[in-house]
Amino acid sequence: MDTPEKFAEELDVLRRGCRKSYRRLAVEAGLGFTTIAGYCTGRHLPQLSVGGEFSRLLTAMGVPAGEAHEAWFARLATLRSRVTRPAAANRNPYLGLRAFEPSDADVYFGRADLAARLVDEVNRRGGGGAPLIVVGASGSGKSSLLRAGLIPAVGSSVLFTPGTKPMLEWTKHTAEADDEAVVVIDQFEELFTLCSDDAARSAFVDAMLGWPGAVVLGLRANLYDRALEHPKLAVLLQSNQIVVEPMDERQLREVIVEPATAAGLELQDGLVDLVLRDTAREPGVLPLLSHTLRTVVELSRQQVSDRASIRIEHYRAAGGVHGAVARTADDAYRALSAERRTVARNLFLRLVQTDKNVADTRRRVTFDELFGGRSSTESDVIAEVLDLFVGRRLLTTGAETVEISHECLLSAWPLLQRWLAEDRIGQHVHGRLTAAARSWHEDGRPQEGLYRGGLLETALDWAAEPGPRDAINPLERDFLDASVADRSARVAAERREVRRRYQSASAVLVLLLVAAGAGLYAHQVSSNADHEAEVALSRQITGKAIRLREKDPALAAQLALTAYQVAPTQEARGALLDTSARPMPRRLRADATTSSAADSLLAIGTAAGTVQLYQTGSDGAATRLGPELRLAGPVDVVSLSADATMLAAGTRSGAVAAWRLADPAQPKALPVPAAGSARIFGLAFSQDDSLLAAGEGDATTRIWDLTGSAPPTSLTGPDQAVKSVAFVPHGRIVAAGSDDGTVHLWDAAVPNRPTALPTLTGPTSRIFTVAVSPDGQTLAAGTAAEHSVYTWHIADPTRPTSSGPPLTGPASWINTLAFSPDGGTLAAGSSDTKLWQWDLHGRGVLTVLPHPAPVTSAVYRDAHTLITTAGDNVTRTWPLPGPLLTGSTNQIFSTAYDAAGDRLLVGAGDHNLRLWDLTDPAHPAGGYPALSAPAGFGQLVGASVLSPDGRTAIGGAGDGTIDLWSLADPANPVRLGAPVQVGKSTIQAITFDPAGRMLAVSSDDGTVHLLDVTDPARPVIVSTLSVGVTAYGVRFSPDGRLLAAASGDGAGLLWNVADRAHPRLLHTVTGFTGPAYAVAFSPDGRVLAFGGADYTARLVDLSRPDAPRQLEPRLIGPVGEIYDLAFDPAGSVLAIASIDRTIWLWDLRVPARPALLATLSAADDGLFTVAFSPAGHILVAGGRDTAVRLWNTTPDLVARSICATAGDPITRSEWDQFIPGKPYTPPC
Repeated sequence: MDTPEKFAEELDVLRRGCRKSYRRLAVEAGLGFTTIAGYCTGRHLPQLSVGGEFSRLLTAMGVPAGEAHEAWFARLATLRSRVTRPAAANRNPYLGLRAFEPSDADVYFGRADLAARLVDEVNRRGGGGAPLIVVGASGSGKSSLLRAGLIPAVGSSVLFTPGTKPMLEWTKHTAEADDEAVVVIDQFEELFTLCSDDAARSAFVDAMLGWPGAVVLGLRANLYDRALEHPKLAVLLQSNQIVVEPMDERQLREVIVEPATAAGLELQDGLVDLVLRDTAREPGVLPLLSHTLRTVVELSRQQVSDRASIRIEHYRAAGGVHGAVARTADDAYRALSAERRTVARNLFLRLVQTDKNVADTRRRVTFDELFGGRSSTESDVIAEVLDLFVGRRLLTTGAETVEISHECLLSAWPLLQRWLAEDRIGQHVHGRLTAAARSWHEDGRPQEGLYRGGLLETALDWAAEPGPRDAINPLERDFLDASVADRSARVAAERREVRRRYQSASAVLVLLLVAAGAGLYAHQVSSNADHEAEVALSRQITGKAIRLREKDPALAAQLALTAYQVAPTQEARGALLDTSARPMPRRLRADATTSSAADSLLAIGTAAGTVQLYQTGSDGAATRLGPELRLAGPVDVVSLSADATMLAAGTRSGAVAAWRLADPAQPKALPVPAAGSARIFGLAFSQDDSLLAAGEGDATTRIWDLTGSAPPTSLTGPDQAVKSVAFVPHGRIVAAGSDDGTVHLWDAAVPNRPTALPTLTGPTSRIFTVAVSPDGQTLAAGTAAEHSVYTWHIADPTRPTSSGPPLTGPASWINTLAFSPDGGTLAAGSSDTKLWQWDLHGRGVLTVLPHPAPVTSAVYRDAHTLITTAGDNVTRTWPLPGPLLTGSTNQIFSTAYDAAGDRLLVGAGDHNLRLWDLTDPAHPAGGYPALSAPAGFGQLVGASVLSPDGRTAIGGAGDGTIDLWSLADPANPVRLGAPVQVGKSTIQAITFDPAGRMLAVSSDDGTVHLLDVTDPARPVIVSTLSVGVTAYGVRFSPDGRLLAAASGDGAGLLWNVADRAHPRLLHTVTGFTGPAYAVAFSPDGRVLAFGGADYTARLVDLSRPDAPRQLEPRLIGPVGEIYDLAFDPAGSVLAIASIDRTIWLWDLRVPARPALLATLSAADDGLFTVAFSPAGHILVAGGRDTAVRLWNTTPDLVARSICATAGDPITRSEWDQFIPGKPYTPPC
């Protein structure tokens, strides 16, 4: 029987046989190319209503007209007759990320009142009048309101978006419209984000104002200020706007329930309430909600037993409101091959408009930009990728364009956020290049439209990178090639002109005068050009440093410093400061293939057959000791004994050598009787240094008794090569890990008669490395194909037991293992180029240290130092823990210093508070007992504060209580009584007044309580302030007389609390388009800052507290919610922490003229909390990645630190690789 799948398969055979791209077939057939791709991949059958187009498609594919066409149509008719026409009940009533269209009015719910008001306003303007502006946050439903709420109700109308050429769009859509038509302009912000021509903008506004009928605009709230910059629009915005606010619970319930009812779908009891809890008046949640519900319906219909029932399990399987979009996008991306993943990345980056002054926005791209000039093969690959994401409704295509379906994808898909963050500078360069190349082409490719000077150099440097090489399209390549050719021609012409002038000069005086005048002019021009070139070069180097830091942080740090020295741009400053917030090793370039360390000694083996000893200092600096020790053949393994008095080395040819290190500068060779000729993979000394074990390629383990001269004892058992050996401390038990996936144990108490012990099994792939904990209780084995580490309890080696499931995370082979001196941490070097550290108590990943090549050896020198060697033959010494405070197993919600800056309290979602000693920020000290709520009370939720004197810690719980502890002895914290009931529900924020005697506590019940904690053991509630909604942030002013709160209804509140018992509301800050989450006072109390869900921060002038005044402009930049902000102690810098993983540092020395200092991007995930140390130069921040990160914010201090700790400087070959054309001048 014929099937749709067979139909599609045979159609695709025709397509490939005709050797035409989807793009070309679409032009010849008059069909969308994604439609044709859908036919050929079996996603859908052609409709009979497109018979003419399908016939042309067959012709284009080489099918002759007549009977052959009729046969295809007969098959199509038969197949379509078998397909049951979807009933109304089978329609998915949720649209996903795409906006509602007028045809979707029957399933448009939740905005009836607002739609009616909008229609009334438009009807009132029927004869013209001022345009009406519909303002709302991205995702609030503006487009859907215009399209499904307004247009179906007003009769004649035209709908369009401004695009890159607004006047062209205006003319095209209004030329044939009658004078009474309502002109609806959606995404009006494109006038500022896509159009860079001021004259075109003004002409468009004038045309709009001159339209005889009603005009309605849809404007994104976070670009409101761009509209205000236009005088005529600023006047309109005063009294002609309708604000689309976040939906309340009733409206959201309608959005969820009514479409399901219309489609005959039944919602499980409790599902609606669960969804409502997850949305909770968040701005921009509607597209996420629609996509989630659409996905839930699709999942439910996969359950044949009850296709009409929508259940909670389906909702959770979809990922919930905040995970469904990412899940859909990730699933689509994972379905692609490696080649097509690169295409997908370049496609999405092209579809995003980046601008350093505004948040990222989606960009509408023409098919010509995607496909023009490309080969048939390239076009087909792009079309297949495009079709996949269009099918998932993540991208939307028009007749000749494609765009991201909704702005929310930019913040909801972490992978896309990461792509954008990885090369934001490159994105700006590419965006400018695309626009310049398009204008050049449209203007007839004139010479004056080409790139010159710094613009050309910047673009060429960016385009030379591997990623951009794949991303630029043929037109952009033509533009760059023409610009290079033009530069060459101009240089040649200038040289000819110089020669001509020189030859025509007839007098020395004339020559002197000409030279003097030309010199002055040349100096002025050269000075400007030099500065532009330096800025461009600095930005280029910065981009390379940022990309490199995930592979080689020490080299990246030197590049970042070089960029800052060339020109201290915002980008270079941010990259430089970010180096202080990531672990950075000291490099030792010694052509190492392997290394071992013990005490202060470091031994390095090389492929040249040598072993070199080094003395290492506490800072990781290494000094060579004695002469090189030579062996016959490449050294694959070296091993130092635990007390650093013995050294052994093994080669590929099977040679083993050993030395006694009574004086490390003069090693004494020991007799090691020869054994086999198989390759030596592993070496280990027993703890008493009397035995040496070797793992060999012939499946043998050999043991030498170094107290005598007897030949080694050979141990057998493994079936394949023994890749690693280790002795159990406090005895003579030896472990051998083999390629057969087993670990064999022997008791070598009598070296020449070892006793076999039980074999450890479980791994299903080769074992490359084994290690035993310092207490001898745990054995670990690293596997190859499984990419995991197995652990066993071997306290009784005659009865070993598994310690639990394997440790996972690495993406490739485990090559080396090492236990920390206390046995609590296990490090694994992997071929995925990373060093992984796990906490063996919670069995979670602590840190991941990047390398440029597979990590081949790792060892802890001591509790504060880890030494690694990688495939690039560089040995790295890592200070521990580095600028990371780890230990939490859930996201970080709060960080609080004491007044001295010596202590930091961290509140996390794992229901614990942790104290850190930051007396020396370069060496944070933890290990204090975690603080948690007592049994029978609500668990801590992450809200916390530390008293100014550092002696009292307070945490908030989910049941509205607070817990207090005395930290007089941090090692032995004392609970101060039972938890104190403050609010009726979850505690959101806690803050001390500067004196440390008064506490402000906000709760989800809509209240803020003031508590007297003069006696911390007996807190007393003094007064209660009613907010009505959750206050997410609360802060006292520096003098303690004011209290500010950031509230969930989008307001900033300011009270006078000088009389604690009678607080008085002074002022309410408005203008937020979503909840306000964060608040901070400047140290002098003259400026108040708020941040929130609309991605912006607002400043309030408190010079007169009785008459606060909002300052302009708002601070913009983050592309995600702002959850916290903090002033430095001088009050000159404001740090803004965003869920987009960035921290924005603003210079507020003149608050009315803020200047961006730097954007910090070292965090691995979104941020919830940020704080400056009282000393001012250390910034801490934490969030989703479960660690608190420390930045040094003083560039000179960071520069000195890099030069003191980076180790071997950047080499000449590295310099030429990353900074070609600039003379070799290492930054240190």
